[in-house]
Amino acid sequence: MNNSLLTYYATEGYSIVKPEAIFGRGSRVASGEALYDGGYRAIAPEDMYGGGSELVASGDVELFVPTLSGVPLFHILLLLTLVVYLNMIYRSSGFIGHLYRDMFTMRGERNMIYQGGLLPLQRFKQVASAIGFVALALVVLRYAESFISSASPIYSTSISEYASVGAIFIVVVYVAWYYALHKIVEWVSGSDIAPMLSAMGYMHFVRISVVLYPLVAVWLLGIESGDAFVVPLLVAVAVLMIILYLKDTILFFIDKKISILYWILYLCTAFLLPLSFIAHLLPQRL
Repeated sequence: MNNSLLTYYATEGYSIVKPEAIFGRGSRVASGEALYDGGYRAIAPEDMYGGGSELVASGDVELFVPTLSGVPLFHILLLLTLVVYLNMIYRSSGFIGHLYRDMFTMRGERNMIYQGGLLPLQRFKQVASAIGFVALALVVLRYAESFISSASPIYSTSISEYASVGAIFIVVVYVAWYYALHKIVEWVSGSDIAPMLSAMGYMHFVRISVVLYPLVAVWLLGIESGDAFVVPLLVAVAVLMIILYLKDTILFFIDKKISILYWILYLCTAFLLPLSFIAHLLPQRL
């Protein structure tokens, strides 16, 4: 700032204050040039942190990504289903053998009744379906969290801790719809076709639960090194089991001389309609 500018500001009423009056004795206005030759002065680590200090190259730090499948309740449910599944294999190996041997036929349930009796078979189906319900809920939760942003408010509330309970509730609602639909159709039509379809779907779900659970458990455990092998195998087996169910149901409709149009309507009402309803009830932005 030259003297003419200083004189102008003084005439306008401004008070001219020297740098040392503001910043202390010995201060002066910088010219904008480096005070040290060659620019900035390099400082050794010991100059900042004390003698013996040295710089250490740090590795990449992984960011913390919140998940719904990393909470204790999720792992407790997974461990519980694993224990029950192993106990079921030990106690019901004969039934499970028929599930695999009769997978491509419609005689599986009949052969299992001959194998161990009706009452033990009912208990086996109840245990296997319970394992399937919980495993399905955990699969839905693990798959759904990939669509939820890490900045979602779900992770900052207690919802994330009990998300597994919510997933199980959704599965229960889905099963209740399936059961109620067949009961309503049975009551309206007065025929035994709906109960037979319900029993067929029940048996196929038991078979799917028993066959797929080992692969599902490995995927739910989060063993990333095995995902390249487990996930394609899991998808392939699941598609095969669904195709077998569709084959059995369409053969059932053909055997009963029912139009294929009703078969398509049945699949849409029993499976696609409740899925769309549940999707509509979920918040649009999680």
